[in-house]
Amino acid sequence: MKPMSILRRRADLLAYVPLAAATTVAAVVGKPRTHLVSKMLLAPTLAGGVLATRNGRSTARTATLTAALVGSVVGDWFMNRSEVSAPESPERRHFMRRGASAFAVQQSGLLALLLSDGVRPKVGAAATAGTVMAGLGALELGSTGEPDPVLTGYGLLLGSMSALSMSDGRPPRARRAVALGGGLFLLSDAAIIVGEHVAKTPRHRAVVSGIVLSTYTAALALLVHGLRDDPDQTPPHREATPA
Repeated sequence: MKPMSILRRRADLLAYVPLAAATTVAAVVGKPRTHLVSKMLLAPTLAGGVLATRNGRSTARTATLTAALVGSVVGDWFMNRSEVSAPESPERRHFMRRGASAFAVQQSGLLALLLSDGVRPKVGAAATAGTVMAGLGALELGSTGEPDPVLTGYGLLLGSMSALSMSDGRPPRARRAVALGGGLFLLSDAAIIVGEHVAKTPRHRAVVSGIVLSTYTAALALLVHGLRDDPDQTPPHREATPA
């Protein structure tokens, strides 16, 4: 593929990468308004790229990715509301549950695409995702005393998506991006949960925010761009001319 063609297909990244950097830096240095504005533009920017290149894929694939990114936008909004709520408050937990419900739409869309592409979990990837999610579940259970059905349901979707995406190691470069994106998404959500328990000072919270947002923004772009096109789609070959 020619460089200009690649640039046109990935033009949304020219806006997404600066937004991702601004989102992460604003959270680390404590600029909540800048952080909120830039974060709320992340998923719409990728959705714009999906719609701009819709002629290169099926309508169903475009619709699924767009719906997943809508879930991302709503989830980001509620997660931001939870972040500015008082720690350990009922309001914070309420917004976290709303955010998890929206992100469940995102994870369901990604899962649907992976399954339709024929990806199936490998033992190593499934064991990694399962171990991480079990550890996070035990950490949450130890602090709350009982499992939250909404957060638990989201965790199962996240673990399944991560296990599948990390199992997708087919040769095309985009599909390796899917595997990396799934791993980073798992790391990002793990950092959120662990950070809730270990980040007690402003400096520690800033470090956790940097880890969470840098891994989340990278994971979202890798997954969306890796899953935008059918992995079995190949460019047409010219027929050989007879000698």
